[in-house]
Amino acid sequence: MTVYLAHAPADRDAAEALEKVIERRGQFVELDDGQVALRPIQASDVFVLLVSQALLFATARLRLEQRALDAWADGRLILVKLDNGIAPVGLRDLPAIDASFEAQREFKWNEVADAIREKVRASLPEPPESRGGGVAGRVQSKIRTEFDDDGRPNWWLRLALLVPGVWALVVSGAIWLANRIGPTPGGLRELRQGVDAYGVRNGLPQGATEWVFVGAVVLMLLVIVTSIAKLSKRRAAPSEASEVEAPASAPPPAQTDTVFVSYARANQSDVLPVIDGAAKAGRKFWLDQNGVNAGDGWAGEIVRAIRAARGVVVMCSKAAFESDHVKREIYLADRYAKKLVPVFIEQAEPPEDFEYFFAGVQALKLFETPEAERPEALVRVLG
Repeated sequence: MTVYLAHAPADRDAAEALEKVIERRGQFVELDDGQVALRPIQASDVFVLLVSQALLFATARLRLEQRALDAWADGRLILVKLDNGIAPVGLRDLPAIDASFEAQREFKWNEVADAIREKVRASLPEPPESRGGGVAGRVQSKIRTEFDDDGRPNWWLRLALLVPGVWALVVSGAIWLANRIGPTPGGLRELRQGVDAYGVRNGLPQGATEWVFVGAVVLMLLVIVTSIAKLSKRRAAPSEASEVEAPASAPPPAQTDTVFVSYARANQSDVLPVIDGAAKAGRKFWLDQNGVNAGDGWAGEIVRAIRAARGVVVMCSKAAFESDHVKREIYLADRYAKKLVPVFIEQAEPPEDFEYFFAGVQALKLFETPEAERPEALVRVLG
């Protein structure tokens, strides 16, 4: 699992400060300023984007924005605001942790680390033994809490539990060697007497030290065995996870003849008459007239509609190019390899991030078509 900490080059100091806090929590962090192409976001990764004025003017902004949308689509994105700068279109209405006040940043960095931990925990499969109730389930849950941090062994606690056993072996070995030196070497009885005398000198009752040493050694062996078992399990986790999760993954929705319509709510009065006219000619459309919350769009009705659609019509306008919803819908269309049809309902120049998706796609300038002929023109361009 990797935490990608994306930032503008000018925000390197803030990124490194946050990196230290996250690494203290036991997470592996990789800084990403967009200058070097890194591997795609994996199912177990978390992508943290530092939003600032410098980000808007960064030369690699489009690459960072693309990776952020990838993470958003999989529920792996955390936004952090460093100042009053505006996030890129498509990310502006998403929730963000406000770290713009420098005096509170240490507190905010811990809030980011907590958010990362929650993302990681959400991605981990529930252990079978935790699904049952009763005392055994609570005890096993307690052991996992003490021994694991986001699925990783807590080595500090394990080392602490090893110390008594190691000390018992060292003391017993020293007494054994001392008994073996001399003209009359001692045996097991002399070793037990020496261990008991050592305990009495250190305040333990007579006869108790031997059992304390045995318990410490047994605990040490248990810690070693469980640590080896956990390491073996973690190494085998990727293949096992794929075998378990594959049958549970939901199949993609069946392809339909419906065309998804992406548009800005401000253009509703211009868009709906064209869509209604094209629908009367026999075409099927899906468009959201109620609005979808930013937190629901990627996982709910919108994403299912785009995945099932045969194509996506983008009603392009100045308002559409400023719409977070439109940007995310275009991104999802590209992610699911849907045919994009840009339809300009007014004269508007696409920003460079929209041009990326429209590259090589034939656009329809509907605003140049007489109003009565616009539904027919839309039907023709859809084929």
